[in-house]
Parts: sequence; C-alpha cells; structure tokens
Amino acid sequence: MSVSRLMGRAEAQEEEMVAKRTAYTIRAMTAADADTVAHFACLFEPVSAPLIQGFDAYDVAAWIRERLALPEWAGFVAEAEGEILGLVLCVDMAAQTCGFFLPMTKETAYLVHLAVDPAFQGRGIGRALIASCEEQARRWGRSALLLATQGRGSGLGLYRRLGFERLGSQVLLAKRL
Repeated sequence: MSVSRLMGRAEAQEEEMVAKRTAYTIRAMTAADADTVAHFACLFEPVSAPLIQGFDAYDVAAWIRERLALPEWAGFVAEAEGEILGLVLCVDMAAQTCGFFLPMTKETAYLVHLAVDPAFQGRGIGRALIASCEEQARRWGRSALLLATQGRGSGLGLYRRLGFERLGSQVLLAKRL
C-alpha cells in the first residue's frame, strides 16, 4: 500500500476521532427550548417510549412547556455550539395515582422520552442524559428509574449496560377510543 494512501487513511481516522470527541454539555431544559426540542423529538425516533409519535411539533412544544412548569417534571438537553444533540424528559412518579398498576411507583422516577441525533450516537450522550435523570430522581428522593422501550434497537443495549433490568413479562397495551 502506498504511503499517500496510508496517510489518507490515517487522516480519515483522525477526522473520525475528532468527530467522536464532540464537546457537548448537558443542561436543564427550559420552556424556551420547547420548540426546538419538539422539532428535534419529532425528527428522531426516541430510544424510549414513543409517547409523542402522532403529534405535530406545535402540540409537542405546548406539551413540553406545560410539563416543564410542573415541579414533578424535568428535562435535560445535550448541546454543542448552540445545537441540541439529544434530550431526555423524566417525571417523579410519587404524585401519580398508578400505584395499583405498579406498586413501586412511590419510589420511582420515570424516563418518559430519550432521543439522540443518530449522527451523534455512540459518543456517550445518551448515557449522560440518563445520568442527569438519575441525579434528578435522587433529588426527588426516588430510589429507582423506570422506562419503557420497544425492545429493539440500540436503546435496549444501552439500558442493559447501565444496569436496567426487565420487569416481568407484561406487555403494556393501549387503545384509543
């Protein structure tokens, strides 16, 4: 193999390494982020439960603003150079009335939605966003983080690596009336 071809390969590998080291920060989501976050969330398939599928970005933005105004909801974004690369929303389940369905509700926070731009996956962003939810859950005094997933794709592997375990064999179903 020629030296120039080897140098080309080395340069390509170096560019790939630089791209993988994208500097990002995790910060609390604000109501001012709602429009951008809604557009982002509608563009990329969420890793967790697809609660917002079927809504347009305007409805999602309003939904996000409403939730962020409540003390039991929190959101975080991963951001680089003013661009949102990922997001997560979580809720404190202690105020929820579904204890009959899930007895551990009072000690649980629920990861509602997680999405990372596919171009930036594999760089620790999802892990950092989940860690932000875990920290928030601890601030709420919760001892567990619950999520629902479609059971396919990269999300399941990430969740397992982070210590999440499957809860029984129940399948949650819904029917629109």
